[in-house]
Amino acid sequence: MCGIAGVLYKKGSGPVGEDLKRLVYGIRHRGRDSSGVAIFSSNNGAGGNERLLIHVRVGSNPSPQEIDAVLSTLEGLLEEEGGEILDHRVAGTILGIGVQYSGSVRKLCYRLDRYKVQTISIGYELVIYKDLGTADRLDVVYHYSRVEGTHGIGHARLATESMVSPDRAHPFWAYGFADIAIVHNGQLTNYWKLRRHFERKGYRFRTDNDSELIAIYNAHYLEKGMKLQDVLEQSLLDLDGTYTFLVATPGELGFVRDKLAAKPLVYVDTADRVVLASEEIGLRALLPDMESMTVEEPLPRTAATWSIDGGRQLSRLTYRAVGME
Repeated sequence: MCGIAGVLYKKGSGPVGEDLKRLVYGIRHRGRDSSGVAIFSSNNGAGGNERLLIHVRVGSNPSPQEIDAVLSTLEGLLEEEGGEILDHRVAGTILGIGVQYSGSVRKLCYRLDRYKVQTISIGYELVIYKDLGTADRLDVVYHYSRVEGTHGIGHARLATESMVSPDRAHPFWAYGFADIAIVHNGQLTNYWKLRRHFERKGYRFRTDNDSELIAIYNAHYLEKGMKLQDVLEQSLLDLDGTYTFLVATPGELGFVRDKLAAKPLVYVDTADRVVLASEEIGLRALLPDMESMTVEEPLPRTAATWSIDGGRQLSRLTYRAVGME
């Protein structure tokens, strides 16, 4: 079943971590196997594009030797590209490493994978926290509710087609790209066809979860220069199945709801922020005074984006887009 949620502050920052904790906890009945949040904030990569933040999975209560091994591996790879480790910290089973690096993110990701270093997210503004259990347990371990930001997305997972594990929890970062994340409720029926399509282009996948493909799909076309709104509209033609997903980039938050609209989504769009969730009970967990607000439910085949500067685009697909090359 799964539950998805998102929040974006217009023209400013806010308590995105706390907002997502309430939203995801409010829809915890939709999935208790795992939960996670992705938060975008200029504070995450303090120093702007000079500091790239890498989150990798380590063991529970990692030893100094385990942490040193990961840092040593990364340091060796960075030296070849003229980069360096700036700082690091451990929260739960996640090791966050700040680095100075101007090379290819994809190349770095793929090389780390050879050394069995499991990356969770990479970005100048993006951080992802995800693990087994519900949103309140996640916060006890990772304290993500303290994180301020411009926007973010969250997920409560009920595992249906792949195993319950931290790496299959949502949000999914677009493996090989910086600062792109998605949360997804649904199923792609053409997953393997699309996966082979992108593997032929040289992309790699960490899991067999179709949500990871959605992340890479969006990242691929954004890298080609398409606008997020256009990518989301195109995805309605390229992705088969029943699905609703949210995607977040450094400047935007968007959603897609497929032609059947079987996977729920509602949102409120106020003067200062937009808040989305699978069910209204999730919205009310964050917005108890909703009586004066208009709750909107998008129609089938709808794609929409909001930007952190206050812009909004919404369209219902009624034409034939170009589709995948």
